[in-house]
Amino acid sequence: MPLVNMTEMLIKAREGKYAVGAFNILDYNSMRVVVETAQELQSPVIVQTSEKTVLFWGFKPIVSWIKELTENTTVPVAIHLDHCKDLNIIQNCIDAGWSSVMIDASSKPIEENIKLSQQVVKMAKLRGISVEAEVGEIGGIEDDISINEENAHLAGVQQAKIFLENVKIECFAPAIGTAHGIYKGEPVIAFDRLKEISQLSDTPLALHGGTGLSEEIFKKCISLGCSKINISTQLKYAFIDGFLHYYKSRPTEYNPLTILMAQYKAIKQAVAENILLFGSNQKM
Repeated sequence: MPLVNMTEMLIKAREGKYAVGAFNILDYNSMRVVVETAQELQSPVIVQTSEKTVLFWGFKPIVSWIKELTENTTVPVAIHLDHCKDLNIIQNCIDAGWSSVMIDASSKPIEENIKLSQQVVKMAKLRGISVEAEVGEIGGIEDDISINEENAHLAGVQQAKIFLENVKIECFAPAIGTAHGIYKGEPVIAFDRLKEISQLSDTPLALHGGTGLSEEIFKKCISLGCSKINISTQLKYAFIDGFLHYYKSRPTEYNPLTILMAQYKAIKQAVAENILLFGSNQKM
C-alpha cells in the first residue's frame, strides 16, 4: 500500500476510541520492525522520525526505506516528522516524500506559534500532507532538546481554542503533564484539561511522552480523544538493550547480523505490546 498521511487513520481512531502508535525509528532495522509488526497485527501505524535522525541518515535514504518496506503492505502507514522547529527541514521532508510533519513552535508566544503553524499548513497542503502542531511545552528530553519541569507548562484551554480556530491541522498536541524520556516519579496528568481541549473540536489529539505511562493512563487519555500516541524512549532502550543482552550472553561471538536480529526482536516486543495496548490491531 502506498504511504498515506495521518488524517484518515486518526479520524477513525478517534471515532473508534483507540489510538495509533507513532514509533520513533532509529535506522532501517527499527523501521522494518515497526512496519512488519503493524502488518502482522493488521494495524495502522505511524513511522516517526526525529529531526536528529533525519539529519543523520539523510532525507532520500529514509524515504527510500519506507517506500520499499510498504510496497507490499496492506495496512495504512504514514511517515511523520516529529518535533521540528526548522522550517527548512520541514520543507525538505515535504519535498522528499514525508506524508506528515510536525511544526513545534510551542516555545513561542501563541501569536507566533499560530503564524508559523499556518505557514507549515500552507506548505504541506500543496502536497496533501497532514500537519501536527503543539501548544504548551512538554517536559523532558526530546532529540537533545531539554525542557525542565519549571519551564514546561500545560496547554491553556483558551489558548488551545484560539489556536484550533486559526490553524487547520490534522493532529493537535496539547501539553497535559506528560514528559519525554523516562519518568522520575509518578506523572500527574491534567485529565480535566485534556477533556476540555478535546471538546473544543473534532481534531484528533496526540499524546507525547508515552513511554512509561500506565495502562490506566493510556486508556483514559484515549477515551478523552488522544488518537496518536508517541513512543520513542522505549524503542531507544530496546535498541541498546537488545545489543547488550545478546553480547553479555555471547561475549566471544562477533556476528553483527545476529546482534541486529536480537535488536529486531527486542524492538518488536515493544512495538507489538503497544499496538495491542492502544487497541489499533485489526483496525484497518
